[in-house]
Amino acid sequence: MAHVEAPTFGSIILAGVLLKLGGLGLIRLAPLLDLEFLKSRTIRYFIVFLIISTLVCCFQSDFKRLVAYSSVSHIITIPLMLFANNICSIKAILILIFFHGLRSPILFMLVGLLYSIFGTRQIVAMRGLVLISPIISFIIIIAFFFTLSAPPFPSFISEVFFILSTIRIRYYLIYCFLIFAFLSLVYNLN
Repeated sequence: MAHVEAPTFGSIILAGVLLKLGGLGLIRLAPLLDLEFLKSRTIRYFIVFLIISTLVCCFQSDFKRLVAYSSVSHIITIPLMLFANNICSIKAILILIFFHGLRSPILFMLVGLLYSIFGTRQIVAMRGLVLISPIISFIIIIAFFFTLSAPPFPSFISEVFFILSTIRIRYYLIYCFLIFAFLSLVYNLN
């Protein structure tokens, strides 16, 4: 995975700028693409990849891999929302891109900072971070709150639009997306 092997600055640029340009490029190219053909060919791949990448996040012990896989699991929802092809899904994409652009660079910067402090990226070895640096702990918690799909947090709006727009794709896929939302909650609270 490019995020894990890249230096911190490379991960920040990739997550903060390049993935957003790809998402906006998909929105701009959507009128030129045959979305029904693409949906019939790739929807199963995206759903399986979405569930697996979120499940992998639940079992990560490396902090940079956790941030990278959570970034991937959120970005993979962009083509899924694009398949719905309605105004609700476009709003969800834009909100997701905006908050992902805020959260991921901050988390990758904190991963680099914590690696320079602790000499490791293992989450277990970073126990006691609250005692060493409560400010860094607070910033990490706030950055993960940007992705939490609970009512007081900003990503909740994107998740609601996401679930509403997926009903248009296939009505039975809502169960897969509810599993995705639940697993996202699990690794964020972890």
